[in-house]
Amino acid sequence: MSRAVLLGPAVLLCALWVSVCPGSAVKLLQNGYRDVVVAIHPRVPEDPALLQSIQAMFTEASQYLFTATRRRAIFEDVKILVPMSWRENNTLYRRPNRERYTEASVWVSDPFCENAITPPFTSTLGHCGQQGRYIHFTPRYLLDHSATDTFGPRGRVLVRLWATLHWGVFSEFDSKTPFYRSFTGTIEATRCSSSISGSHLKSDGSACETDPQTGLPTGDCTFQPSSTQNTTGSIMYQPFIPQITEFCDSRSHNSEAPNTHNRLCDYRSVWDVISSTPDFLNGNNPPIATDPPPPSFTLLRAQRRVVCLVLDTSGSMIIADRITRLKQAAQLFLLQIVEQGSLVGIVDFDHESVILKSLTIIDMITRKELSATLPSEADGGTNICRGLRKGFEVLRGDDKQVAGDEIILLTDGQDSGLGSCMDEVAQSGAIVHTIALGHSTEPGLEQFALRTGGKQCFATDKLDSTGLMDIFSGISSGSGDDITTPIQLLSTGTKTAPGTQFSGSVSVDSTVGNNTVFTFTWQLAQPQFSVWSPRGDVYNNSHLDTDPAVRTARLTLPGVAKSGTWSFTVLNSYSFAQTFTVTVISQAVNECVPPVIVTGTIEKSEVTYPEPIIITATVSQGNSLITQANVTVIVDLDNGKLLRLPALDDGAGADEIRADGFYTCLFYDYSQDGRYSIKLEVLGEGGRVHVVSPKEHTAPTKPASAKGRVRRSVEFDQPNHKGPGDFSRSAMGGTVKVTRVPDVPQDNFPPSRVTDLTASLLDGSVLLQWTAPGDDYNMGTVSSYDVRMSPTPDALRDNFSQAYSLNTSSLSVVPAGQKQTLQLPLTMLPATNQSVLFFTLRASDDAKHTSPMSSIANFNFAREARKATVTTPSSAPILTLLSAAVNKPKSEVYLSRVSSLFFIRREIQRI
Repeated sequence: MSRAVLLGPAVLLCALWVSVCPGSAVKLLQNGYRDVVVAIHPRVPEDPALLQSIQAMFTEASQYLFTATRRRAIFEDVKILVPMSWRENNTLYRRPNRERYTEASVWVSDPFCENAITPPFTSTLGHCGQQGRYIHFTPRYLLDHSATDTFGPRGRVLVRLWATLHWGVFSEFDSKTPFYRSFTGTIEATRCSSSISGSHLKSDGSACETDPQTGLPTGDCTFQPSSTQNTTGSIMYQPFIPQITEFCDSRSHNSEAPNTHNRLCDYRSVWDVISSTPDFLNGNNPPIATDPPPPSFTLLRAQRRVVCLVLDTSGSMIIADRITRLKQAAQLFLLQIVEQGSLVGIVDFDHESVILKSLTIIDMITRKELSATLPSEADGGTNICRGLRKGFEVLRGDDKQVAGDEIILLTDGQDSGLGSCMDEVAQSGAIVHTIALGHSTEPGLEQFALRTGGKQCFATDKLDSTGLMDIFSGISSGSGDDITTPIQLLSTGTKTAPGTQFSGSVSVDSTVGNNTVFTFTWQLAQPQFSVWSPRGDVYNNSHLDTDPAVRTARLTLPGVAKSGTWSFTVLNSYSFAQTFTVTVISQAVNECVPPVIVTGTIEKSEVTYPEPIIITATVSQGNSLITQANVTVIVDLDNGKLLRLPALDDGAGADEIRADGFYTCLFYDYSQDGRYSIKLEVLGEGGRVHVVSPKEHTAPTKPASAKGRVRRSVEFDQPNHKGPGDFSRSAMGGTVKVTRVPDVPQDNFPPSRVTDLTASLLDGSVLLQWTAPGDDYNMGTVSSYDVRMSPTPDALRDNFSQAYSLNTSSLSVVPAGQKQTLQLPLTMLPATNQSVLFFTLRASDDAKHTSPMSSIANFNFAREARKATVTTPSSAPILTLLSAAVNKPKSEVYLSRVSSLFFIRREIQRI
């Protein structure tokens, strides 16, 4: 497709080296990033100046990126997706293919009546060297010229955020620890490189004072960079400094600085991490000699949603009541999920295919008409390609095209002819979501989703599972408009004996309440329903809209549902046991108050035993994140087994950053090869949860001076907001295929990597602390630890086995998840001529499996000596030990060089 070029000529480069990041369409082909998508939120008003600002930012950023990557990368091709609410202009906007807001690399949104210049940020899970989720800008940041006074040039800010998003490197500035005591005992600003010169000044321009508790500058002190610098790094520190044009490398890296990048990347330099990514590894995208042209831009305008349900009605769909369960779930999608004004069609297929309903505009009347058209009989064989081709025929009914349209493909059968249409589907531009129902579904089905950017889903045949309902609830348009998107509050089911009842409750919080519907299903005979509101109102069978043929009953609450706890019971008055399910869906109640949203992410769509599945749940409210929620991962296995596992936001194990709103869980208890369905349940207690800003990965503000005063340079850190009250959420987490699971269980699982190792001084010892891993990843108890020490982090990373081994015979191991400690008397440490030591460890289990090397902790003698004298109630023994150590023979002390010990003595004398 040709491209609309608005700023500068298009870049056309030959594709010699190609690297594609998982989960992203962005590609680096011969030094040029292509298919970068910037998406503007549906609630952002139309403004041509916004488009001009985005283009100017990327044009500026491309040249800066070229310099920063040492002539290896530019922004070549950028697509800007504007919302459907902007006026149609066929000469300006093109039709999108698979570009969607929620899949874009850059989001532009400020949809909740804020209109503020909030700092740009990158949403990321914090995994070093791995891609993040998206970059976020507000419209006012892009339009208000004062933003550059606060944050610096937009192009430079974009490159810094892109580095976090695309390469997994992090801030080398730290607003929480702006100063630290160096290895030599001097006070330094947290920065990289340490060659950046400047002054320590208070906000009024006067000299800083010293905090007697820490020995560091007081909280109103800031580091003011000099107007001229003799160093070019680092962009991950403060890119607005004019001379800063590069990332810190091994020569300029400041491994002392207590910043996020050092902590998450084990003290590796930023450039070392970047050059190890697929973009540049093994000589990929080598430097080019000629200066590149500016990026080209294509403007896309979002289209209304066009969906075709392509549903399998072959003979096997009568097994386990699949045809009825299909109809129950598809009804839920048609009646409550698909957006008003969308176009929807329906196709059923067995060995042939039939159009049941051509494209129909969704409104309150047609929702019911489409539901009545859903298939209810099953017979014949399975021909998936015929179903897909008939679906394309339906999708062409509005404008003769299928690009950007969606197919929801559900099947339970085998089809050896699947490959005959795979390329055709992949090249169509349509998005295909696949739903595998039951254990015998065609193994290659998910390839349709993988090659078209669709969701891949799996539902078991368990009658008390709500998997199929969850799947249809979770297939949204991806528009990014949380205000109009239906939100699943609860989804659960159980088998109930005769004369007994299935009961439960759901919290309707203050952010939702519009269009709230309780949907009940039953297996054999209609039960007695009762629903109680928080103020005691009772709803029973007479208030429900019942469909006996599909075995569903719906309670649609009038107006806005009352906030609080809603309770329900389902009484089985039938003479046999039967299964009941309940699903509660609602919508936002106020366009200025974003609802709480839960999003599930699975690191890989397919794993090989014994590799674990890493599951992440993001709990958010608008652009903020929610911490202290209770998150449960439910794994629905193909053999009928159901597992419930906690997802934690504790900064340990697979969770990189504590209390950042990203909750992580490892699953590895595989029973057999096949598909595993993941579901998320989230409960928030109003007095416990906190709403926080994404402060870890924001752009720092510029410490500009004005009229003798200094503005403090900070990373954006909003105060915590009051939470939304008690809330309940349920969401689909995704599907994973697992292969090569042995028939006989084996112990092939090592302990998890320790990610939170710290080192401090306690009672004359170095105290190492970490969260204990388990015998199998994060379960059980390890057998032992191998703890190593070195004066440099590189020695630990590059040659763990050759680093100095510490005596751990006094260590008493604790179960996974508990805090493990190891005290090392200073006299036990080996002689070294360094004033700082680095520690790391590996855990082993009883089968001799070892964990990956842990995060690296540093112990700064000068810093810890200072802390001990002012923070330890009884510091005399420590001071005596440290002072005596200076006068001990070299062979008996933990430091060998008097010049190094001088730092400790100097601190003692200073105090």
